Amino acid sequence: MMRALLAAVLVCLTSGGAQADLAQPLTGRDVAALVREALAAHGQEGAPILADQRRFFPCEVDLTVSPRREGRWDAVDVACPGNIPWSIVVRTSADVPPGFSFGGNETTGEPTTVVVVRHTIRRGEVITADKLELAEVPRSPAPGAFTEIEPLIGRRMVQTLSAGVPIRERHLQMEWSVRADDPIVIETNTGEMVIAMSGIALQDGQAGDFIRVRNLRSGRVVTGMVTDDKKIIVTPNMN
Repeated sequence: MMRALLAAVLVCLTSGGAQADLAQPLTGRDVAALVREALAAHGQEGAPILADQRRFFPCEVDLTVSPRREGRWDAVDVACPGNIPWSIVVRTSADVPPGFSFGGNETTGEPTTVVVVRHTIRRGEVITADKLELAEVPRSPAPGAFTEIEPLIGRRMVQTLSAGVPIRERHLQMEWSVRADDPIVIETNTGEMVIAMSGIALQDGQAGDFIRVRNLRSGRVVTGMVTDDKKIIVTPNMN
């Protein structure tokens, strides 16, 4: 009888612990460790570029890590295929095979056409089509170069570039799904119904990031996961 009672207590403790673990968000350190394992398993030298303090929605199943583009590991997709699916893009320091480029068709021939700055663009400026042009270069573009102008429209510069310089991914501010002060939809799933409320983002965030938002009706600040543009999911046990 005593053994049966002890076993029942252990089961309850184990179950409660698992539920507590599920309530804890993943950290950038957790995700980076998985990315490093994936890189090593595929013979790639490099490390994830991800801040340890970033937080991500819990996942009740194993995360998957895969290259964002076949044959290159400089950016990977980390995904949770659980009940609340989510995915993020993590950049790495892995080398890019010669001939690959961002933002357009992959090219290996010489010469090739890349996007260059038409006139000086300063740090902090938002890119418009008139600030860029296509130019032919006599060799394969450097990693991160673009072959089309359209994906660059609306991006913000983090570095000043002079006329004629090819624009590269590292010259651009990270693309956020939600920016601080953006109006957003706060979605709460109670298990019986889904409740949507209006809010204001208090932080920048990409899909999969945890950010703080203010509920416009109650004024309460809560934390939730960015799922789509201008939308976050909040679970009752996370706040």
